[in-house]
This record gives sequence, C-alpha cells and structure tokens, in this order.
Amino acid sequence: MTSGRAIRSIAVAGGGIVGLSAALAFARALPGTRVTVIETTPDPAALADVLPTLHPMAARFHGLVGVDKAELVSSGIATHHLATRFEHWSAPGQPWVHAFGAYGKPAGVIPFDQIWVRAHRAGQALDYDRYSVGAELARNGKFVHPAKDPDFTGSRFAYGLRVDPEHYRAHVRKPASDVAFVEADIGEVERREDGGIAALTLTDGLRLEADLFIDCTGPGARLISLLEDSFEDWSAWMPFDRLALESVPGDGMPATSDRITAEADGWTIEWPLRGRTLVGRVGPQGTDITRGRRLRPWVHNVLAIGDSATALDPLHGYQLALAQNAILLALELLPGRDFASVETDEYNRRAEQVTRRVRDFLALHYLRSGVWRELASVEPPDSLAETLDHYEHRGRLPYHEEEIVSRDSWTAALLGLGVVPRHDDPQSISVPLEQSVPAMQRLADEIRDIVAGLPSYGAYLAHVAR
Repeated sequence: MTSGRAIRSIAVAGGGIVGLSAALAFARALPGTRVTVIETTPDPAALADVLPTLHPMAARFHGLVGVDKAELVSSGIATHHLATRFEHWSAPGQPWVHAFGAYGKPAGVIPFDQIWVRAHRAGQALDYDRYSVGAELARNGKFVHPAKDPDFTGSRFAYGLRVDPEHYRAHVRKPASDVAFVEADIGEVERREDGGIAALTLTDGLRLEADLFIDCTGPGARLISLLEDSFEDWSAWMPFDRLALESVPGDGMPATSDRITAEADGWTIEWPLRGRTLVGRVGPQGTDITRGRRLRPWVHNVLAIGDSATALDPLHGYQLALAQNAILLALELLPGRDFASVETDEYNRRAEQVTRRVRDFLALHYLRSGVWRELASVEPPDSLAETLDHYEHRGRLPYHEEEIVSRDSWTAALLGLGVVPRHDDPQSISVPLEQSVPAMQRLADEIRDIVAGLPSYGAYLAHVAR
C-alpha cells in the first residue's frame, strides 16, 4: 500500500471492552495513525462488554496488543476456565461437560469420538468427558498449564480465562497511551458522497473527522445502521430474549468450570470469579438481548465490531472471541482509504463464515436439548442441518471455511446432547473392541492419575500471586 492511500485516522465509537480492544489493536498495527475512542454511553445489551468469558483463542489477540494473560491472573483480574458443566440439558437427562481442548486420543487417522461411539454402543465406554484432561482437572479443582510435549497426555487440553469485566477493561485501557479518548455521545453524522461517513459532531460540540469509523456501540449499531440496516434474525434458534445479571458474593476458591442449568422458561449460568460469582439468568426477565448478525458489517468506511455486527445470547460466551477475531481479520484484509469493495466484500464473506458456524453451534444446544419440546419442530439453519445429517449418519463433520469451533467442541456437544451416529465409520471398525476398550480404560486411568498428583487450584493461585 502506498503512503498516499494508507488510513491516517480512525474513530472508534464505543468505549467498552470491544471498542478499547479495537483501538489498541489498530494503534499497535498502524503506528502513526491517529486513533480516537468516543466513550459513548454504555449499552447494557452489548454483551461482549459485560460478560467474563475469554476463549483460548484470545491468546493470539493478547499477543498482538501486548496483554499478558499471566499478569491478568496474578493481579486478580482473571481466573482460569477449563470447562462448562451442563445440567438438565440433554434428552437423556444426564449432566455433561464441555471442556476446551482434546478428548481422548485418535487411533491413527481415526478420530477418538468414532472409537468411543462403538465402545459406547457396546456398553463398554465411560462418559465421554472422562477422556478429557480439562474436564478431569475441573471436576477435581486442580490446574496446571498444558505440558509442552505433544505426545504426553498432559498436553491434551486447553484453557480460557474468566475476567472481571470492569477490571479487564481498565487493564486493556492502560497500554493505550497513543490513543485519544473523548467522553461524549454521537450527535450529528455527516455523510460522504460515496455513502460513507465523513465526520461526527459529538454532544460536547467536537467535530471529529476520520478515514475509518469503527462501530462498537452495541446491538443498536449507531453508525453502521445509518449506512445499511440489513439484519439476519437468529431468534428462532436462540429463543430466550432477556438476560438478568447478578453478582453474588463468593467465599471460596473459584471453580475452573462454569455451570449451566436448563429450566422450563430459560436457563441459568454461574461464572465463578475471585470473591464473587456472576450469575446470568436467560429467560423472561432482564435486559432485552438481540440474536442475529448484520449482513454487511463493513460498508464503505464504517466497520462494525462486536455486538454491533453479531449479537448472541450468553451460551458459551463467544461474544468477545468473535469481536477479537473480527479485529484480527480486519487487520489482515485492511484496505486503503478508498475502501475498495474487493477487500471489504472479502471481509464480509469471511466474517459471515465465522459467525454462522458459531450460530450453528449455539443453535444445536437448543434444537437437540430435549428440554424445550416446542423447539423440536424448528427447522435448523441449512449449515447446521448438514452437520447433523453427516454426524447422525456416520459420525463425520463437514468442512467449513473459517470454522473457529473445534471438532472436539462439536463432538462434546453432540454426544453430550445424545446425538449418536447410527452407523460406524468404516475405518473405526478396523480397530477391534477388544483392543480399543482396554486402551480407552488405560487412557482414563492415566488422566485420573495425572490429575490426582497435581496441587489444588487454590494452591496454584497462591503460588502465582506471590
């Protein structure tokens, strides 16, 4: 890109976690570019700014912006997140655990879930999550960082973080010394001849011009909606439209697993933090939440990030992961000041691939839960229907470009919800049960023994805090 076409100035609307993340990332990636954050009135429905979940993939983003996850933990801002326990959320009625990272070990090229399904059908398998190091650590209140040796079973898990949202926001704001901040709301909007935005006049009278405007204002999408208001509604597949958040004092060591409990009119999630538990009740009361996506999150010189682009309910807490992934994608495909459609269209195409697969993953939990029977007749999105067809037939998952939900996450949810393939994969039949069942038991024993020898999570936190 020639210097004459480079973006010289960026205005970020929204001073929550998403807006600060965007400002910090663009300022780091484009030194010399003027970046201004407009700290607008927070939108309580902007869930990416108020939920505590950071997925393992946040490590890449933190590396870009210079946020040290070890410092987040040692300073008390974050705790480790290994798994989520689902209760009363499956047709069989049994609780199940979704853990980050691998389940079991493949037999050559044969995925572990294929081996497990045959043993399960024969009544010779433990619960699927018994073959997950992360799930076993969470069950026993233990923690250790994954081993570096990829052949060692103790390397086969991953972890995310839970952060105190306000303290995390303040921590992210600290390194933004080369970012300007304006505390005001958006007043008038001046348009460019091509349909983009030329300048904003703020409620304090300041007129702010920029080459690129980043909309992080929440589901209302106060900038992008002025250019194009096309929206894909996902509420049929995420049926509960309100969220009530409550902070409950905690007097013990935070668990490394969240707990989600399904109820007749919604569900409840508990996020353990240091000194308190954040409880989310998704159901008939609370703040209205949007579920859906902007069809074109990048239009001319306006880019929507976070809930301004894609809004989800809190299940699995993908909000901030999607926002940070979108920031990285925008930097990868960053256009010049002409904002050529060949570049912004490619961004929109790839963003669609990412967000729709996350939508499919969340929709799976509702449509196959067995809890809310009225949802059993709801037609799934086409891409989820294809996934279900393939997995229910022979335990395979179709390839999707830009997939950020791992195969292990898909199989944990499918099997936890009772979606078991009808037919065996031909390759899995080549491993006799009299060979696979003892190997699976040895693996489960090895995982149990590894975890039994580790210190408690409380001991770990006491060590890193010194």
